[in-house]
This record gives sequence, C-alpha cells and structure tokens, in this order.
Amino acid sequence: MITQYPISLRVVAFFLTFLISSCSTLFKPEKTFSKSGLTVTFRSINALENINNYRFIYPIILSEKQLLNHLLSLWHNNIVSPGKPKPVFSLDEGAKLAPLFRQALKQVESGKYLHFEFQSPKGLIEGKVFATAKKLHWEFIKINNKFYSNDPLRIRKPTWKLVRIPGQQYQKLQSGRSKKAIKNKLVVDLNIPYPKRRSKSNPPTKPLSNNINHSQRQESELKSKLDTLKNFLDEELIDKSEYEKKRKSLMDQYFKINE
Repeated sequence: MITQYPISLRVVAFFLTFLISSCSTLFKPEKTFSKSGLTVTFRSINALENINNYRFIYPIILSEKQLLNHLLSLWHNNIVSPGKPKPVFSLDEGAKLAPLFRQALKQVESGKYLHFEFQSPKGLIEGKVFATAKKLHWEFIKINNKFYSNDPLRIRKPTWKLVRIPGQQYQKLQSGRSKKAIKNKLVVDLNIPYPKRRSKSNPPTKPLSNNINHSQRQESELKSKLDTLKNFLDEELIDKSEYEKKRKSLMDQYFKINE
C-alpha cells in the first residue's frame, strides 16, 4: 500500500531539505592555520562591510620587504588622551610576521579575505586584510586586547584609532552628503616605503636577512613539493582527493593547523 502525503507536507519537506542543504554550505568550516603566534583564517568577503565598489585582486603577491614596510607603517594612538603614536607591531614582530603574511596572502582564494589574530606580548591584535588595485586594505578590530571604539556620542568609551602616514588613507563611508573617515581601516599603497618614524638605530634583535633567508628556503621547499604534487595530478598518477589530502598535509607542515 502506497501512502499519499498531502501536497502541503511535501512542500514543507522540500523546503526543509533545501534549508538544511543551504545551511551546510553557508556554515562550511573555514581554513585556519597558526604559526609563531599568528593565526590566519580565509573568510568570505560577504562578511566585509562597505565594499560595493571594490574590485578584489587575487592572488595577493607581495615580497617580504613590501609586507615588512606595511607592518612597520601601522601606528595607533589613544583617542581620549593622545600622546606619541605607538606602533601596532614592533620591529621584531614585523620581521617575524612578514614572511608568514606573505605566504598566507598568496593562499587567499577568489571571494575570500584574510582574517588574522596575533598574540603579542601586550595583548591580542586582530584584524582583516585584502587587496584591490595597487592597494592593500588593513582593518583592525583589536589592538593589545582593546576593541576599536570611536563613538562621537561617547556612549561607548573611545579607545584608539589608527594614525596615517604618507601613502595611507582612512577608508571613507558615505554619510548623507559627506564622507566619514573610519579610523580603524586604512587603504595603503602597495609599495609604501620603509617608514621614516622607525629608527634605523634600533634594528630587530634578530637580523632580518637571516629571517628572510630561512623563510625563503622554507617557501622554496614548499613550492617545489606543491609543484611536484600538481604534476602528479596532471599526469593522473594520483586522483583529486589524494592530491587535496597531500596538499593539505604539506600546508599543515608550514602552518601548524588549528582545528
């Protein structure tokens, strides 16, 4: 005997199936990697705000020197009691993070941006980064464990703001007939020079050239292995699932995986 269900029940069942399928796609686990105190996650650009007119660039290919200049060009200041601007990253932190950011940005796929967290001695630094034509966009959520707050009505206590230098602009938000500067978001020239504020008399405690050479060797080895693996796939010596499994294993060796 075949049971006939009312049309309404079948419609409900169809929409429930569709909803469950959509949710499983929407909440697909994000790729997250950690190394040397830096945790990076590749997230959907749909989570970004005020990006309607942006044309994103992929892949994001920058040298370690370019990224070091970016990291050392980021400064912040207290809003209520402003004093001398302070660097977001120290010289040593910049030297350590530049090669990690370089490798991570190269892995950003179309439709994604890079979310990062760095546990510095002064507290957690959290932010987002992505690229458009000739620009790198930096947004900071936390600096030294403090959330960004710049409420003009002072409903929430103001905390800090980013401080611009030549080659940097605040992201602007259209507000009525005027544009409002968002002071935790910077739009930075890709080729921003080494910042003059950084004293060359106080270099990183570990020579940058040594850090770069070591990182370049690691990256060269990784690239060689990934290229070989891709050739195996192209020549049908391994299938797609085995390729993805081994590629993930290689990436996990470079970035300590953080489930």
